Amino acid sequence: MDYSPSPSVESNHRKRRRNRMRVSCLNCYASKRKCDRKRPCTRCIKHGLTGLCIYELDDPTARQADYPNEDELTHLRNRIAELESVIREL
Repeated sequence: MDYSPSPSVESNHRKRRRNRMRVSCLNCYASKRKCDRKRPCTRCIKHGLTGLCIYELDDPTARQADYPNEDELTHLRNRIAELESVIREL
C-alpha cells in the first residue's frame, strides 16, 4: 500500500514565511551579529561603518531623536565658521 500524498496535496503544503520586519541594522543582520539597535549601533561604530548603519524600517520618531537641537546647531555653525577661517589663513 502506498501512503505518499498526492502531488496536489504536496504543492499546497508550503512552508509559510513570517512577515516580520528586521529590527537589526543591515550590517549586523548580514554578518549575523548582535545589534544593540542604536543609531548608529555600537558594532557599526566599532568597525567604522557609521554611514552604512541602515535599518530596514526607518522609524521617524527615532530619526527625530538623532537631530541636534537649536543650541547644538548654533554651536556647530560657529565651529564650522571658526574652522573655515583657520583654513583660509593657511
